[in-house]
Amino acid sequence: MNTSGRGAICCAVSVVALAVAIWGWTENRSAAFSVTGIVVLVTAGLAGLRPRWVGGAGGYRILLVVSLPAMILASHESLDRGLAGPGEMYLRGQVNYADVMITLYPDRDGYRFLKAQQLGLCRDLSFVRDSLQREAFAARCKKMEPPTLDRVRRELERAIVTGVTSNEDLLRIYSGVLEEGGAEPSEIERAREVLFRHHPRLRPGSIGGEYR
Repeated sequence: MNTSGRGAICCAVSVVALAVAIWGWTENRSAAFSVTGIVVLVTAGLAGLRPRWVGGAGGYRILLVVSLPAMILASHESLDRGLAGPGEMYLRGQVNYADVMITLYPDRDGYRFLKAQQLGLCRDLSFVRDSLQREAFAARCKKMEPPTLDRVRRELERAIVTGVTSNEDLLRIYSGVLEEGGAEPSEIERAREVLFRHHPRLRPGSIGGEYR
């Protein structure tokens, strides 16, 4: 393969790899996606540019030794769906996302949404398939205040009163909690209107409407 052909192929691979790395980071995907993209980007760049320290005298062997294990491990993590599940994020012992953020920022009521999420999961642990893990999460839930629907609503309202509107899950879950708790129809309608105003794609009948 001539130099121009190799360069074109390496350039195309680099662009795709960069796109994958950026997508993995912006979409909060497993770190494996970004790692794989960066490794492929560097590998393709070096293969195309062929600096002296890479070419000849076993340079490509060194490159393969570095890049292949990284790509294999990253691919394995991607296939294993390396993102933490809701149980690990909100209910795993004292070191979980919800407790850590609330402890670090006790005066920021916006983070009370995490406590509401935590209590909501405690209300129904059927999403946990592993029985031992379910028992561990149940034990953690027993150490907290009773996860009543009223308590979940109060935590959500503490977050909403801060004026946050960008958190789609917060507004959507709040609407559902009001409905489940038998709130006044006008109150439910106001909550839904706030949700649809700031997240119009969820409005029933809209293009791609997803509200449930």
